[in-house]
Amino acid sequence: MISALIGSVIMSAVTVAMLMAVDITDKALLKVGKYPLTIKEREILIDAGFSLIEIENINQEIKLLKFNE
Repeated sequence: MISALIGSVIMSAVTVAMLMAVDITDKALLKVGKYPLTIKEREILIDAGFSLIEIENINQEIKLLKFNE
């Protein structure tokens, strides 16, 4: 009887912790921002064979992203 009670308390605690983790993650994702490509990211794209026009197109697409819809 006592072990069942202890087990249910542990399950409740784990459930609350899981729900809190999901809530924190959800709030963090809502606050996510969009930033232009960094210099290092541009260098990686150039090394991968992208042209400067294509890289600028990627930057424009980043600006058009809408996260909160």
